[in-house]
Formats: sequence, structure tokens, C-alpha cells
Amino acid sequence: MVLTNKNHYVSVKEMCKIDQAAVRSGIPIELMMENAGKALAFHIKNKFKGTSRKTILCVAGKGNNGGGVIASVRHLVFHGFKVSLLLLYQKREMTKPSRFHLATLGKNAKIIQYDTKYRKKILSTIGHFDVIIDGIFGTGFSGSVNEPIFSIIESIIKSKAYVVSNDIPSGINADTGNVGTICVNADHIVVLHKPKTWMRIWDLPTSRYSIESIGIP
Repeated sequence: MVLTNKNHYVSVKEMCKIDQAAVRSGIPIELMMENAGKALAFHIKNKFKGTSRKTILCVAGKGNNGGGVIASVRHLVFHGFKVSLLLLYQKREMTKPSRFHLATLGKNAKIIQYDTKYRKKILSTIGHFDVIIDGIFGTGFSGSVNEPIFSIIESIIKSKAYVVSNDIPSGINADTGNVGTICVNADHIVVLHKPKTWMRIWDLPTSRYSIESIGIP
């Protein structure tokens, strides 16, 4: 399946087919995640030129969207940012490609593992960062946002941070544009490969997003 029009809006099903075709052509999911992470880091670098002392919180869910955010950590650290990674799920619950990128981090970032015992402290910590990168849910999300994720997103909304979402703000259905109880209010969205159907439904202004390559032919 070849799509040459950058402005062609794709459904979740179409994007899945594109991803699968890329994998069959020899491009692994881990490489696409790496490219997504690099695109996120470059956006932050270009946004805050000369101010690498900004503190960044990368928030990762258990899916491949979170893996792209995990992959951004090494690039952000390379550019001099102070980075913390908030993992919302245990390692065993994460996808294999996400675990791969987690294993590459070494000591590049402070890792915060979400635990209900430290819920209040973690929610409070979210408001202390200059930049938040959202990788909680990807385009496969549908339904409602429940706890503890609801409170995490609520804390992101209340923060004064500059918020960047990986491909789609968490909590939005990529096909219908419906919000599952709550969604991240991203200042900017790094859209991967193609714009998604919800963006047409919302009539999202071009100032709110950039479309970036993740290496798919």
C-alpha cells in the first residue's frame, strides 16, 4: 500500500496496514520507534534552542506509542536536557519493542515507576517539569480513560509545562475524534508518517502539529 499524498488522512486500520507492510519490507518496529523518538527530540531541541537546561518528563504507557517516547530519552540527553521517564506500567506489561528501548537507556535518565503507594507524590511531581512528552496511548486507543491514567492526564493538563504528544494526544480515538473521558491537551503533536482521521474531524490547525518520517518507504 503506497500513499504519496502527505495530506491524506489515514484510519487506524490503514495505518496498521502501512506499519505491517513496512515490517515485511525489512523495517522493524524498533527502528520506527527510534525514528519517532528522534523526531520528538528534534522538535524539543528546535523549540528550545539555547535552553537545554529545561527539565523534561517523558510519560510512557505500555504500548508502542510509549516505546517511541522511551526512545526519545537518549536523544534528549544527547542534546543536554535533563530527562526523567515516568513508566505507568511494569516492564513485564510493556510490548517487546518498548522493552527493547527501555533496555538501551542505561543511566541516561531518572526512571520513575508508577506505584499506587506513591500516587500523590508522582502526581505532584508532574507539575514541576518544563516539558512533558506524552506517550500514554497511541492510535489504537478507544473507550474510556480510567484510573490511574485519568489522574495522570489531569495532572498534565493542570501543569504549566509545554506538552508534546507522540502521534496523537492520549485519550482521543484516532478514527472518530471522540474523547475517552479526558485527553491530553497537547501544545504540539509530532504526527508519525501520515495525519490521522481525527485531525480532519477536529479541523486541527497546522500550527498544532508537524508530520515526521519514521522511515517508512
